Amino acid sequence: MQPWPIVLSLPGELPLSLAACTNQPEMVMYLLDNPHQKARLTEQDSMGNTVLHALVMVANDTEKNTRLVVNMYNMILMKGVEIDRSCKLEAIKNKKQLTPLTLAVKTGKVKMLKYMLTRKMKDPNLSRKFIEWTYGPLQTSVYDMTSIDSREENSALEVLAYNSDIPNRTKIVGLEPLNKLLQHKWESFIKKRFYFSLFLHLTFMVIFTATAYHWPPKDEPLVPTTVTFWNLLRLLGAVIVLIGGIYLFIAQIVQFWRRRRSLKSLAMDSCFDIFLFLQAINILASSMMFFANKANYVVPMVFALLLGWVNLLYYTRGFQQIGISIVMIQEAVLRDLFHFLIAYFVLLFGFATALVVLTGGTSHSARNASLPLSDDLKDQAVYSGLFQTTLLLFKFTIGMGDLEYHENLKHSYATMLMVLLFVIVTYILLLNMLIALMSNTVTNVSERSQSIWQLQRAIAILEMEKKWIWCWKKNQRDTRFLLISFEDNEDKRWFFRIEEVQCGNLTKKSILREEPMETKTLEDSLAVSRISSSGEEEEKKDERVPLKDSGAQEESSHPAGRLSEQTPLMTEECQVQVS
Repeated sequence: MQPWPIVLSLPGELPLSLAACTNQPEMVMYLLDNPHQKARLTEQDSMGNTVLHALVMVANDTEKNTRLVVNMYNMILMKGVEIDRSCKLEAIKNKKQLTPLTLAVKTGKVKMLKYMLTRKMKDPNLSRKFIEWTYGPLQTSVYDMTSIDSREENSALEVLAYNSDIPNRTKIVGLEPLNKLLQHKWESFIKKRFYFSLFLHLTFMVIFTATAYHWPPKDEPLVPTTVTFWNLLRLLGAVIVLIGGIYLFIAQIVQFWRRRRSLKSLAMDSCFDIFLFLQAINILASSMMFFANKANYVVPMVFALLLGWVNLLYYTRGFQQIGISIVMIQEAVLRDLFHFLIAYFVLLFGFATALVVLTGGTSHSARNASLPLSDDLKDQAVYSGLFQTTLLLFKFTIGMGDLEYHENLKHSYATMLMVLLFVIVTYILLLNMLIALMSNTVTNVSERSQSIWQLQRAIAILEMEKKWIWCWKKNQRDTRFLLISFEDNEDKRWFFRIEEVQCGNLTKKSILREEPMETKTLEDSLAVSRISSSGEEEEKKDERVPLKDSGAQEESSHPAGRLSEQTPLMTEECQVQVS
């Protein structure tokens, strides 16, 4: 027996989950076959987790742990089919609405997730991947889309996109079939919607900019009283801007509601959603003030205009080269610059307050402005207010301040020493540290910039797919999707077809055997060809090998064990159809 450490956070954990997670296959079989009271595989604990959820949680992505967890996982799956073939253990959700597969995504268990996505077993009801045909190193595989495609609620794609605290997110987005599925969505229909949305946003910003630039002169009312062509055109622009603001406000409310379970990820992955929401609020405030003839409408209008052009950077996710550059900028801003600004403003406020108190400076607003300041008053006016002192210290930070000695100030030596200390800490230390941190961030991000950009584009794909303006149009599945029926049409699942190249087969001397194919049944379509090779690996005779002996067995290339090419994927008992 080879147990691995596990933390059971809840008292009264299910005995079956405890036995499975501590690597006790004999105890698992005893509990399931107990003649007095058999343990139920569908039993859920107080968090709604089944034994499969528990196994996913104890996986830690090491080679040995993954092999042991996968063997136990397979044993439980096959025992579940033996007890009740109609029971779908992997479809059970916990109280957070996560299946074992989506839980693996949520917790970032890459190796466990890879096994679950590409599992091939003797029983087709337990398999998630089938080989449709092979020809040398080329093959076409079909992958089960259950709990993966975004057509389902809380699918693996949504969990991956809307949770920024998932470890190994950039690795997960590159796993098959997730990578090819996202690429297919982009090429088939998302790209057209994305570019159309870019065109609408750019058109809206051009109209908004033209309307803001040609605002009414000071001697004219904001809302025109005379009917002229230019007045009507300006009023039409203001109406279009108002309609756009209403649309952005509603769209972002819907987006926030959809992501209510993962609001923490908005700051990291979807800062543009926050910017769009702020833009919408400023547009609505500016429009209401404009139609109410309030001259202060310019202030929120300018902020909305600025945010609108900044939000145009969101669409760089559709272009690889510039998208990677924006990813680097975003990482540097959100990580290094944000932390630097927090420390800097704390120091800035602290030093400014200390200087004002030390010099005893007060504002000179009550002084007669017609009288010139004496030298003493000029020196005392240097740090005469918190706001003025803060601006002066900020000038020192960016190298624009005049570092002069004012002898008429109270405690002049202490004041000069404090100013020098502020310059040393901020201008010399903090700024140079910020440059070093940003350089390190760019270096680290550049190594994985491709995967980070893929993740950003995946988020954009799901956002564009779920956008409420497109909800009226149902996305039609094309020929790459297959509806496969098992067990006399009682079990229907959607599969996704992917063309793959097995690079390992390029170095093998294989004998190719081709047969004609008719795609009426999945059995025919999956048995087009097989590769017979002298180096072909043998199938494990018994999937339910006790975990204590698993270390002595030959390690398979797939965590679930090697499947022979000679083993038929379909049996006579399982008639399947493709529709």
